[in-house]
Amino acid sequence: MTAWATIRRARIGAALPLFLVFALPAFVRGADEPAKSGKPVKLTPVQLRAAADAAEKAGDWEAAFTNYCHLFVADRTSADVRDKLNVALRRSQQLRRHRDPNFQQFAASMSTTDAMRLFAEVVTKVPVLYVERERATPQILWEHGIEELSRALDNPSFRQAFFDGASVDKVESFRKTLRVNWAKQPVANAIDAQKFLRQLLSAADAAFTVRVRSALILEMVCGACAGLDEYTVFLNPSQWNPAAVATVPDMTAQGVYLGIADGALVVAGVAPGSWAALNTSLIKGDRISRLNGKTMEMTTLALAAEALRTPVDGFHEIETIGVESDNLSRLPVVVPTVYRTEVVNIKEGIGYIRIGSIATTTPRELDEAVHWLKARGVRSVVIDLRGNMGGSFTAGVDTAKRLIPAGLIVTTQGQLSQVDNQPFSSDSGMSAHDIPAVVLVDGETASAAEVLAVALKDHNRATLVGMPTFGKGAIQYPVRLDALDEKDESGRPKTLKSGGVRLTIAKLIAPSGSPINGVGVMPHVLEMHPARQREIAIEKAIELLPPLPRPMSPMSGLVNTP
Repeated sequence: MTAWATIRRARIGAALPLFLVFALPAFVRGADEPAKSGKPVKLTPVQLRAAADAAEKAGDWEAAFTNYCHLFVADRTSADVRDKLNVALRRSQQLRRHRDPNFQQFAASMSTTDAMRLFAEVVTKVPVLYVERERATPQILWEHGIEELSRALDNPSFRQAFFDGASVDKVESFRKTLRVNWAKQPVANAIDAQKFLRQLLSAADAAFTVRVRSALILEMVCGACAGLDEYTVFLNPSQWNPAAVATVPDMTAQGVYLGIADGALVVAGVAPGSWAALNTSLIKGDRISRLNGKTMEMTTLALAAEALRTPVDGFHEIETIGVESDNLSRLPVVVPTVYRTEVVNIKEGIGYIRIGSIATTTPRELDEAVHWLKARGVRSVVIDLRGNMGGSFTAGVDTAKRLIPAGLIVTTQGQLSQVDNQPFSSDSGMSAHDIPAVVLVDGETASAAEVLAVALKDHNRATLVGMPTFGKGAIQYPVRLDALDEKDESGRPKTLKSGGVRLTIAKLIAPSGSPINGVGVMPHVLEMHPARQREIAIEKAIELLPPLPRPMSPMSGLVNTP
């Protein structure tokens, strides 16, 4: 496979199950269906802001991040929310990293020299691959690393794991020197980075006893990556290896979020409009007694992840001790991306298609849905992209081609020649569906789903209804690091000891020339209430109906009138 073929397959929505935990959590929004018991009350933007601020002051960064995400989806008027969201994201990532036994082992088993080599490789590779070189110079990467190290030192668990004699006063004094003396060191290349790292380690040794010096450098590595944007992240070998055993149960594809409460596995949330929400009775708060036949009493997330590796005949079976009653739910391991198709107005011929994610099968599934609806007299369709967090970039482009006969879909911009001002266009012609369309979007519509939405909008191919989309218009590509890997005779890595970086290599530009990242897509009709969004979409779909053909007279076409 060529490098470009690999890049074309890059996912811009749900990059990794691990990242999904941080990138786009299970948002709570109103649903079209009646409210179920156990569902939390939706907070106002003012309440969300207060909850986020309180969590931030208390040092509960995961709660702060969740509330800032809710706030960002609910209210775009506050310019500082996305910045606060990103800070909370970095803090949450850091806290989870410090609790990850795989990361702790990675740090403890690495020599200082190897850690410095790893940082040098990041400083060398990232600037030439990142989407905007001027934002990823060695100097900037160094500053991001210092910032991350300072935050790590503020974490008692980090100090306890890797330091001795690190009193609060000593730590605060050292953090001050990091900000004042070390952040602005002139780092122009990897050689400079290693030189200043050695000096920094000596200063740390003088301040307190550092048991694991590589841990400081790895914080610099993680910070250099995470400081670039909210999607770039360093992955240690256990995270990088696709064959690595997962330690976190992931059912995001089905729309179920799992957690631990009082030693038991529980349903932490069900994404509105997801397969699970539409096809099961699972609700937040359900206590899971068995997962795929394995008991979940007094369990851990790792044991739950292990249970998910043994589905039952292609389904995950969840037995719950519910808030209202016990229940057995069966969820498919492979969930269709188009999982709801229906005629919503028989008289007018209006259809409805729900696209939950974007994958290579989505264009075919969309074709099947449109043909099914047309066979039942549908002449206009509502396509629901609410809650669609994206997926495959090229699948998003290909799905747009099924609805747009010709013209630009999206343009990528980046340093690499493969993504530098590369247009992606449609030449589908007569094979594209010509059915009038209305598209539902909201603050959870992201990445590849935004590519589809903005292309339809800019080509006047669909009317968009709902709320502004999330604004994730960037492509990430896995950049392998090999500074610590053993090489074969040809110089290719034989082992996986260095990990890698999931790096943003391109940003996406709409056909109109507007950026998607950080901005999102503005619908034609703004409406915040989900039930009303659907009502308006159906009304707009009726307005778009083509006129019915006039009935022909019995002699029509049989008389040649001069």
